[in-house]
Amino acid sequence: MRILGVIQARMGSKRLPGKVLAKLNGKPLLLFLLERLKFSRRVDKFLVATSTLPEDDPIVDLLRDNGYQVFRGHHLDVLDRIYKASSLYGADFVVRITADNPLTDIGYMDEAVLIAVLSKADYVGIVGLPIGMACEVVSFRALKEAYLEAKAPYQREHVTPYINENPDRFKVVYIKAEEGLKELRLTVDYPEDLELLRRICKRIGDKSFWGLEDLKELFRNDPNLFLLNRDLPQRDKFDVDEGWGG
Repeated sequence: MRILGVIQARMGSKRLPGKVLAKLNGKPLLLFLLERLKFSRRVDKFLVATSTLPEDDPIVDLLRDNGYQVFRGHHLDVLDRIYKASSLYGADFVVRITADNPLTDIGYMDEAVLIAVLSKADYVGIVGLPIGMACEVVSFRALKEAYLEAKAPYQREHVTPYINENPDRFKVVYIKAEEGLKELRLTVDYPEDLELLRRICKRIGDKSFWGLEDLKELFRNDPNLFLLNRDLPQRDKFDVDEGWGG
């Protein structure tokens, strides 16, 4: 059983261009995410899927300089990009993560993988986490069928709508996170989002592995910290820079 984690990353962004290489905790945001993902106990390999556009060359250079694997594909057809990357590595299940979610919760990610494997689900999503901490798990079988059958542009760009729109053809499962903080924005769309994450990292310090429970404690101790981006408009489900916002 091969579990592949695919991180979507591009330099292009409507609101915050180049955000995936912006500094977070002293390193590029993308590397910060990749280093956190190393704590997963369920995912065998992670790679970054970016586009073939020249503007994304800095992503490729950064990853190769730091020993990470990268796949390049279509800049808009993200379904094509992820399917081909997954095919190349012989994945049975694919964990889909976006680079603008550097605080993806590793514990819930591993739980979603375990449920997908044990229940033989085609899709496992997570609800109830703060915006920017979730991911999704897709079986390669479902990914392939979506790749072959999905026609609408939004289905190609956003990867999993075709699967969720056809529950009669796929086994779809959702797991619910513990109550609390689901209204918080912990994704990176705006400069204020990035500044909040920088302050969070500074407060938590050098703790190697942290997730939702640590953020809950931080919120209890200093709820005003999270007011920085509270009034920013949340992007529409299908108005995202890299196909899916968690």
